[in-house]
Amino acid sequence: MRTIGTVIGFAVTVLAAALIGFGVPLGWIWIGSQLQGDSGASNVDFSVAMAILFGIIATYVVLLYVAGIVMAIFTPQESPSQHAASRNPWMRGMTESRPKRPGESAVGGIERVFVTTTIIVTVAFWVWFAFAAGSPLPSQ
Repeated sequence: MRTIGTVIGFAVTVLAAALIGFGVPLGWIWIGSQLQGDSGASNVDFSVAMAILFGIIATYVVLLYVAGIVMAIFTPQESPSQHAASRNPWMRGMTESRPKRPGESAVGGIERVFVTTTIIVTVAFWVWFAFAAGSPLPSQ
């Protein structure tokens, strides 16, 4: 039963990462296309480009803020003495103690989603860059 839960958790994490990593930029590109209208099929107005750029950034800031609220609500409360001793995994030195139980992770679900988002989007970008982007050099 634990294996099924792990597989479902992994699938949900990958789905959420794909929606965050690809859904937000594509959504803002669609919004930009609606702002641009029929005025230019081959060029983009500067104001539309800035709306897309800052819209994507603002959406990610809001998502991180909401993720922080969700983590605060669903994370079990620790006593102040435990909180002072615990550190995030990326802040630990190599000599500090690791999680006590096998399979125990110090990274929460929300953090796992954003790390997975970064990995998926990075790999997708490099695959696109290597195989689909074409040469930036002018052809003669």
